[in-house]
Parts: sequence; C-alpha cells; structure tokens
Amino acid sequence: MVPVQATSGIDGEVILRPVSPVEWPGMVNQRPYEALIGVADGAGRHVAEIRSDADGRFRIILEPGTYVLHPSSDAIYPQAPAQTVTVIKGRFTPVRIIYDSGIR
Repeated sequence: MVPVQATSGIDGEVILRPVSPVEWPGMVNQRPYEALIGVADGAGRHVAEIRSDADGRFRIILEPGTYVLHPSSDAIYPQAPAQTVTVIKGRFTPVRIIYDSGIR
C-alpha cells in the first residue's frame, strides 16, 4: 500500500476579539484562542474535528473539495460563524476563524 501524502488541507488560525471593552489606536485587542472546529464535507456530512492549540493554530489534512468549518461554543459567547472553505490539490488553504468575545 502506498502511503497517502499530506499535500492538501487547511492551515488555520483562531482568534478571539475583542479582549478589552476599551480600544485605542495601535492596541492589539485580540488573542489566540483554543477552540474545537467541526468539519463537514460539501454534502453536509461530518468528516472531522480539530482543536486549535494554545497559539490558536491548527492544520488538518483534507482531500481537495469544499468543506464547511463549524466553530464550537459551549455558550452564547464566544461565538464564530461557520465558514465555507475550498481545498485545492497540492495546497493548504489558509483560514482565519474569528470568535466574537461578546465584550462591548
């Protein structure tokens, strides 16, 4: 059997913002966020789950195709919307998932 090469998928970054209700020019009002992300294929079938690390990074190997990322949340906040991502053969597609902290 020939091993499958990891040549396509998603390189992700997850951030949480805002982290302070007050923001001034030049201030970084976000931080990396650990989150569980569900992955569904184009037909809506759940195909994987991945958790971002403490730096908010994740990488998942996927076949070329269209996927929907479903960021999980245990409460109303923080929350992030689902995102549709197209994975192209031979590439890792960059994705940024932004969780809204609910801080205002």
